[in-house]
Amino acid sequence: MPKSVNQKQKILYLMQILNEQTDENHMLTVNELISKLAKLDIKAERKTIYDDIETLRLYGLDIVMSKSKSYGYYIASRAFELPELKLLADAVQS
Repeated sequence: MPKSVNQKQKILYLMQILNEQTDENHMLTVNELISKLAKLDIKAERKTIYDDIETLRLYGLDIVMSKSKSYGYYIASRAFELPELKLLADAVQS
């Protein structure tokens, strides 16, 4: 049983945040991920975020950790990259 409300959804929201808000130019730190989850009424600790990121990696998500001023995480590859989406949109349009 989850320790608090929305804990079962935490990893799903974490995946959504990483997919929608990160790329190689826009990384999120663990503290930023925790605060974004808190806005969704989900409590998270640093250790559980690390565990959840590792679980998402094992699931097949291409999450990269980068060190600049601090450690940041981002999605390196997606199902469709921007040029592929443009090509698909052009094909549908014509």
